[in-house]
Amino acid sequence: MADKHVNIVAVLTPAPGKKDRVESLLLNLAKEVYDKEPGVLRYHLHYQEETGELVLIERYADEATFESHKKQEAFQNVMKIGQEEKLLSKPLELKMLRPIGGHETR
Repeated sequence: MADKHVNIVAVLTPAPGKKDRVESLLLNLAKEVYDKEPGVLRYHLHYQEETGELVLIERYADEATFESHKKQEAFQNVMKIGQEEKLLSKPLELKMLRPIGGHETR
C-alpha cells in the first residue's frame, strides 16, 4: 500500500539579527498547528548552527492536509510578517520527500 503521508523539510535562513524573531514566530506557529490541525502529524523546528538555518521537519496525513495547512490564517500571517519585516536573507526552501526505505522509529 502506498504511503499517503506528505513529508516536508522547510529551510529558512534568517536575515542578520533576525533569528530570534523568526524562531519565535515559528514556535508560536507550531503551537497553533498542534492545537488546530490534527492532520499535521509532525511540525518540529531545528537549528543548524553552522549555517544559521532554521529547519522545520513536517509530516502531513495526506496532500489535502498539506494544502489546507498553507491556507490557514496562522500560516498566512507568519508568511506576511516575514515579508513585511524582511526576516529571511534567502527565499524559503521547501523539499517534499517521499519515503523509500529504512525506519522512522524503533
